[in-house]
Amino acid sequence: MFTKKIATVLILSAATVLPAFAFAAPSDSATHCILTQHRVTAVQPLNATQTNGRSSTVQLVGARVLVEAEQGLTAEWLQLSIQRHMVQMGSSGMKNCALDAKDVRVSVKSTGSGFAIEITGKDASQAQEILRRAKLLVG
Repeated sequence: MFTKKIATVLILSAATVLPAFAFAAPSDSATHCILTQHRVTAVQPLNATQTNGRSSTVQLVGARVLVEAEQGLTAEWLQLSIQRHMVQMGSSGMKNCALDAKDVRVSVKSTGSGFAIEITGKDASQAQEILRRAKLLVG
């Protein structure tokens, strides 16, 4: 009878602990950039105009990644998927993912035949790195 109690406790313990290990395992989206799951048609520099009195300058702020439309995909769903991916990524160190940089902002807009994913950084050097990584998606 004592053996049955021990067996029951072990089975219940295993049933409680095993799902936690399965949940903790890195998912595919945490190790691969979500942008590779879509057909990227082009990558463009994303510039912003800074106006100072009478003069204005154009500054690189990031990259515009153009993605082909897919059946059932909306700009809102793509935005949500990217945001979830960025949370899952954490500090995973995806050195070639344009989304894997500190303080990156992302917005998704419909372009009719697809979507424009605009990825912006906090400064010029980060913007250049975002553009470099985004260019790796085309090819």
